Amino acid sequence: MNFLAQKRSRILLQNSTNNTTSPPPDSVTPDHFYYQELSKLTGSGGWSVNFTEKKSFLDPEGKRILEIPEDYRPSLRTALDFYAEEHKEKATALFLECSEGHPFTTSLKMQTYNKRQFWARVIGKPIFNEENEVVGIQGVFQDISDDKQKELELLKSMKIIESQNTKLNNFANIITHSLRSHASNLQMVLDLFKTAESEAEREEISESLYEISENISTTMGHLSELGSIQAKSKEPTETVYFEQVLADVKKKVRLTLNDTRAEIFTDFSEVPSIKYITSYMESILVNLITNAVKYRHPERSPVIEIYSFYENDSPCLMVKDNGLGIDLKKYGNRIFNIYQTFHPNKDAEGVGLFLIKNKIESLQGSISVQSEAGQGSTFTIRF
Repeated sequence: MNFLAQKRSRILLQNSTNNTTSPPPDSVTPDHFYYQELSKLTGSGGWSVNFTEKKSFLDPEGKRILEIPEDYRPSLRTALDFYAEEHKEKATALFLECSEGHPFTTSLKMQTYNKRQFWARVIGKPIFNEENEVVGIQGVFQDISDDKQKELELLKSMKIIESQNTKLNNFANIITHSLRSHASNLQMVLDLFKTAESEAEREEISESLYEISENISTTMGHLSELGSIQAKSKEPTETVYFEQVLADVKKKVRLTLNDTRAEIFTDFSEVPSIKYITSYMESILVNLITNAVKYRHPERSPVIEIYSFYENDSPCLMVKDNGLGIDLKKYGNRIFNIYQTFHPNKDAEGVGLFLIKNKIESLQGSISVQSEAGQGSTFTIRF
């Protein structure tokens, strides 16, 4: 809180020392004038609770911030109505501690009489009588939504920068590791080709050269797709309906689903659609669905559950399967790394999860996994 708001807080506390009743004097004294002007300058509301007289007080600036009607009378019973649901428990704990003599200064999400939410800096201090007993609480609150928004944006920017640095390092490591591996294989095969003693041996070595060429081409394709993710993420988003995208994905992987008798259950009623890049959403669903089928449990048919929901007012998508699962204690820190495989399937490349993670993060989202070997996996995407 700035200097003026701190000064105003001291004025409130000084008044309470001389009189346990909370409201400032009605007469226009110099102190009262100073109090009113500081209140307007800092955009801070004053409040108090008198336990002895069982009265609550909210000053005019506090009423303005909270959009309270003129005829509204504050009370302890309705005090929690002015705090966001997720912060009511914290507010209750702080006020209980303050009633036991412990002052507090904190940031909380409050809400107005009209249910408009905002971030506030809240200060509360106990009022003591001559016997050093707590007879009330008083303090100030200030709308800090602008400052909080700047703080959140700064944190978001820092996370983006950190993520981009990580991606650059990963990109460099991928190029170094992959190309070095291909170059080494190519050199070894060429050396063998030079020393080949028969035409049959040369033909066999030539097949290895074709295989290396295909691997290099595949790697370059992966690198190209990775390099284009950041550029594509700047394209305009559009309303993407989960049901429609899933229908398109099912058509693309229809044969795979039919051959394995896979079942897909969905519920998009809570969040039917979001603003997103359609191709990214298709990529996410194709990858997670095909992985669920590819790494299915040998003793049961694949069952895939896909749900959308809200978490802290943010849309999320959950994709759950009953497949082989992953030992997170062993592989947890590598699961989204490129060229990491956790099952002996011949067609396992270890690229899909890496690419969709980068796509999700390029749009400031995140993906997490819960899994247990033999029990399936649950992927949660937070947009």
